[in-house]
Amino acid sequence: MTTEAQPTHPFTPAMKRDPYPKYDEWREQAPLVWSDEIGAWLVTTHEVAKDILGDHRTFSSGNSVFGGPLVEHPEFPSMINRDNPDHQRLRGLVAKAFTPRTIDEAWEPRIREYIDELLDEAVSRGDGKFDVVGELAYPLPVKMIAEIIGVPPELFERFKWWSNQIAQDIGRVPEHGYEPEPPPLEEDLQEQEGSLFEFFFEQIEDRRANPRDDLVTRLVEAEIDGERLDDGELIAFLVLLLVAGNETTTNLMNHAVRGLAEHPEQQQRLREHPDLLEPMLEEALRWESPIQGFYRRANEDAEVAGVQVKAGDAMLVLYAAANHDPEKFECPADFDIGRFDVERGSRDHLAFGFGPHSCLGASLARLEAGIALRALLERFPTFKPLEGQNIEWWDTPFFRGPRSYVVTF
Repeated sequence: MTTEAQPTHPFTPAMKRDPYPKYDEWREQAPLVWSDEIGAWLVTTHEVAKDILGDHRTFSSGNSVFGGPLVEHPEFPSMINRDNPDHQRLRGLVAKAFTPRTIDEAWEPRIREYIDELLDEAVSRGDGKFDVVGELAYPLPVKMIAEIIGVPPELFERFKWWSNQIAQDIGRVPEHGYEPEPPPLEEDLQEQEGSLFEFFFEQIEDRRANPRDDLVTRLVEAEIDGERLDDGELIAFLVLLLVAGNETTTNLMNHAVRGLAEHPEQQQRLREHPDLLEPMLEEALRWESPIQGFYRRANEDAEVAGVQVKAGDAMLVLYAAANHDPEKFECPADFDIGRFDVERGSRDHLAFGFGPHSCLGASLARLEAGIALRALLERFPTFKPLEGQNIEWWDTPFFRGPRSYVVTF
């Protein structure tokens, strides 16, 4: 069995433009293909990816976002980089404060209100154009995450800059050969001192002294069997929430709108059958996974799909490649909003991972995107891509999303 791929880095800008032909090429070679560029096995099939993600004893999450075993990374006490029992303890404590019910009850009305404000502004211009990224998918998630955390409005732009900077850095390896440009930041924001970590530390100290009805207070007070999150664990979760909650939701909305705009027959189908909204979001997650993949590391020697993996080997589980596996999904390149039977629990894509590390914020992402898409469909009787636009993609290793995507309505 051939396991050697043509030298290609999975996170280059060229890959961001269209990764799927290369994913197909790797998958045709073998379920696992070795990449010298990142020093890791590339996992491309749905079956093998799901098996690895579900087997936390054989495959460690200790290097989920920092790269292969040769890449040194700082100690970052986030549950995304922890195995059980530590992961279970951290997730249990966080879940007491961050639950789907809490988010739905507390924030659904505010999400609807802010979406209406954004769409009102777009419609009032009267030019019939709408930048899905800049006018909806970019500002909405970061504002909602910031409000859930308890961040004052004047820091929203700083928060988005922090999120973008971290998204560009995590997962990047030295072999990439270049340094990305930092996301733009207004001069007045550049003059502000302090880092995201310093800000969160100050907020935690403040909530201990002055508790209030917000997420930071609930996290500080969360307790199981006398245990609480320490400062490092609190900061790590807030950073994870900001970046993962922001980037995944932004990209989910972008890809859902793009799928409907570029497939008018599916858009019309959804308008005629509004009950397909939830299945459409699941298809958008499968069709263009917001997170392209995360790492695992083998704890021991193992045979995986006929390939001998050694203890310590890094494995890049490519969610997006698995979600385009033709052995799992018929005609995977097609955008088919009726593909998933959500009422019967059919959500067997891997866009939010699988197993013990499945995304804790998936409900919030689905909630925001669902409200946004329903409102957009109501406001715009039809929409289509702006002719002649050239889509540029963010240079973020793990995330795939456009810098701008304009529709006309």
